[in-house]
Amino acid sequence: MVTTGTFSVLGTVTAYFYHTLCFKQTDGFTVTVHADPEVPLIGQGLMLSCHLIGKIPTNFQVHWYKWERNKNMTLYFYNSTSNGSELVRAWDEHRSITPKGWYENGIVKVRLFPVQAEDRGQYVCAVTGDNVYQEAIAEVIIAGFGSTPRLIIEQQQNNSTTLRCTSHGWYPLPEVLWTDSTGQNISTMAETRIQKSVTELYEIDSTLRVADIASDIISCTVINPLLKKHRENVIAISVRVQHRVKSLNVEAEHETITAVIGENIILPCRLITKHVPPSMELQWRKEDDKCPMGYLSPNGSNSREWLRKEYEKKAEVFKGKEFGKGNISLKLNNIQVEDTGKYICSATSNIFHREIIIEVVFGGVGNETSLQVHQQKICGYECKWTGWYPKPRFSWRNHKGESLNS
Repeated sequence: MVTTGTFSVLGTVTAYFYHTLCFKQTDGFTVTVHADPEVPLIGQGLMLSCHLIGKIPTNFQVHWYKWERNKNMTLYFYNSTSNGSELVRAWDEHRSITPKGWYENGIVKVRLFPVQAEDRGQYVCAVTGDNVYQEAIAEVIIAGFGSTPRLIIEQQQNNSTTLRCTSHGWYPLPEVLWTDSTGQNISTMAETRIQKSVTELYEIDSTLRVADIASDIISCTVINPLLKKHRENVIAISVRVQHRVKSLNVEAEHETITAVIGENIILPCRLITKHVPPSMELQWRKEDDKCPMGYLSPNGSNSREWLRKEYEKKAEVFKGKEFGKGNISLKLNNIQVEDTGKYICSATSNIFHREIIIEVVFGGVGNETSLQVHQQKICGYECKWTGWYPKPRFSWRNHKGESLNS
């Protein structure tokens, strides 16, 4: 509850980030605050905006500050008679870039960069002038989306494996989730320590001991409950699964394919494995194209196929028995010059990645040459050809095979 004089208003909290309190209007003048982004991440920038709405006093001052129990910390102070003045925060010893503030068209903005965990809290924009006082309060909540967990096998003995999962840079307090290959939550078996670093961000150190026969694959997931986002890492702990991964590969009979314009070609690629890992995805893409041409996800009843619209008539993949044999080759129809380049066939799962590059080069074999004789005082010959790619070489020879090029 905030009170000014005899007037009080209860603030309203909006999704995760801020609430705005507008005080008693005086002569049609009010103040509101806005923030961008709503939930700033550690290391990003944060823009606080104070909007002066209605009949703005002739002479006024705007004071942006962070409310603290012991002492309010000034971010920026603007005086309409002196065109504003910027104050450095004394408490900001570790920030390499001080807050920047400015006034423009009834809006006073302050930019904080980079955002740190200590920047969470209440920020007040107070406007005074001509016997008017208005203020608005923003409650800033910071989030840290930490590092991808580092998951290692720390020890293997007596038919058991000890795993260690570490991560850093999280805020607020994260959650740690361990799961096995069936997706079952086995977090109760883990010993997890979460502590704050000197930068007030949370660090995770979690260990899990499992029997080798319990599960082939273990995952460690760290969750930010505020962002509802997570980072995950997966590890294969049994020798059997590690052997499967090592024995899995993609290969091609030929790594260079010579194509003729207008014809169809097959880019060979074969998946070599006796076991299809979970969540495996087979993908084709052109090397200079960031987006895949298409993919296959062969997971039993959940198998699916996708092909980019522009390749619906251009490309085809093998299905049925051929696919079952590991044939993941790509067929390209009606080859044109722009189809030249390198194509990547890849197989990816959460525990491995394999790929091979196939290069397509062109050899347009043109029509038969046409030879015409022009007979005047001397005999002249004219040779014509079309449809060749790349640019062909040519030569003139007599009936003895001797070169006539000169």
